[in-house]
Amino acid sequence: MSLDATRRRVADALCNETPATALVVGAAARGSRRRLVHGGGAGPASRQAVALAAGAAPWTPDRPAPPSIVRAPPPGLGQQHAAYYPPAPPEPPLPRPRQASSALASCLVATAFLLLSAGGAGAALFLLFRPRPPDIAVAAVRLPSFAAANGTVAFTLEQTAAVRNPNRSPLAHFDSSLRVAYAGGELGSPVYIPAGLIDGGRTKDMSASFDVPAIPVAAPQQMEQPQPMEVIEVDSLLVVKGRVKMLALLTHRVQAAKLCRVALSPIDGRVLGVRC
Repeated sequence: MSLDATRRRVADALCNETPATALVVGAAARGSRRRLVHGGGAGPASRQAVALAAGAAPWTPDRPAPPSIVRAPPPGLGQQHAAYYPPAPPEPPLPRPRQASSALASCLVATAFLLLSAGGAGAALFLLFRPRPPDIAVAAVRLPSFAAANGTVAFTLEQTAAVRNPNRSPLAHFDSSLRVAYAGGELGSPVYIPAGLIDGGRTKDMSASFDVPAIPVAAPQQMEQPQPMEVIEVDSLLVVKGRVKMLALLTHRVQAAKLCRVALSPIDGRVLGVRC
């Protein structure tokens, strides 16, 4: 059989072929073409391919045929075989890594929880061990010295107060002072009390002496015949400042003040009354 006849039969078979028949016929045609080109005749494989293309029964050799191997179609079969081999589906996109974001969110949540816990614990401890200012109670007021001359009086005011520390921790007091005022004006300079320490829950007596300069006590109604006033009143202000340690770590400043009005006799300097 000539090469042109083989090509015509193969072309006729390809027009009405199935995918499996196309593979077999194509392989047989290529084998026949190689044999014809190199001078060989048409072998059994080419003759069987032509017979299958013509609709004849397949040739069965004496021994069983090897298992069929499905191969990809050759590039020269045309566009009609493209439907049997659809393109590969696109690969799905890779998921974005969330390990870094999840770790950051976990760190933020843990930090917020620790801050809230620390704030709650600090508030509870502050309410339980909060520093309180000392309690001041004036115990006594007296005039160790008194002098009256020409409608003025001068005296020394000595005041004693009991200062109690209501805290559990010791109170270190400093910059505590005593001030005296008369007729709305401050007299002299304040007197400072020496620093000291008051244990928790204990009471300590503090004393301070203030030298009052000469102040007028004559009644201004009759200037020709001045008359002494029946009573004079001075104001005393005792201020206690200090520091209290909370849980031996934090230091809190506290301050307390006690204002008293002292009534004195301008004649003999007797203390007529104390009102705080």
